[in-house]
Amino acid sequence: MEWHPYFLRPETPPEGLPLPEYVRQGMKDPNNPLKLRAAKAGLTMVQRDIIPSTRRAHEAAEYARAQGRLEPFQAAILRRYWSEGQDLWQWDTLRAAGVEAGLDPDALQRAVEEGRYRQVVEESVRGAQEMGIRAVPTFILGDKLAIQGAHEYPSFQRAMQQLGAKPKQQG
Repeated sequence: MEWHPYFLRPETPPEGLPLPEYVRQGMKDPNNPLKLRAAKAGLTMVQRDIIPSTRRAHEAAEYARAQGRLEPFQAAILRRYWSEGQDLWQWDTLRAAGVEAGLDPDALQRAVEEGRYRQVVEESVRGAQEMGIRAVPTFILGDKLAIQGAHEYPSFQRAMQQLGAKPKQQG
C-alpha cells in the first residue's frame, strides 16, 4: 500500500470546521456501518465535534516518508485521530505521533513550519483531483480500478477478481 495526501475539505481553516449535523447524527446511530466495522475489527471510534485541518499532518507524513518512517507515523496518527479523537492540526498530536514512529519531533515540526513538504503535498493532492479522486480513502488497484470510500472486504475481493488476481493458496 502506498499512502498519498488528499484534502477532503481543502477549505478547512487551522481551527477546523464544525462537524455537520447530519454527520454528528450518523455517528450517534448505533447501527452506523463504519462504527460497526470498526468494532468488528476491535477498533474504537470516538465522536468529534470538529473536522480538523489535515495540512500539517500531511506535511508531517511526507517528512516521515523522507525519513523512512511513514508506515509507523501513519499508524500513530490514524489511531490518535480515529480512536483517541486528537486534533490533526495540533503540534502535540503530530509530535507525539512522530516520537512513536521513531522520529525527532523537533526536526519534524521544523520541516513542516519551514514548508519543506508543502509543495509535495499540494502536487499530490492536485494529481489525485486530476485522476477524479473525490473520497477518502481511495484505493487504486493495478492502476486500473479505484475503490473510493470505506468499503468492506468483499468489494476488494470482487475488484481483485476483475483484475484477474487469484487467491493465494493457504499452506
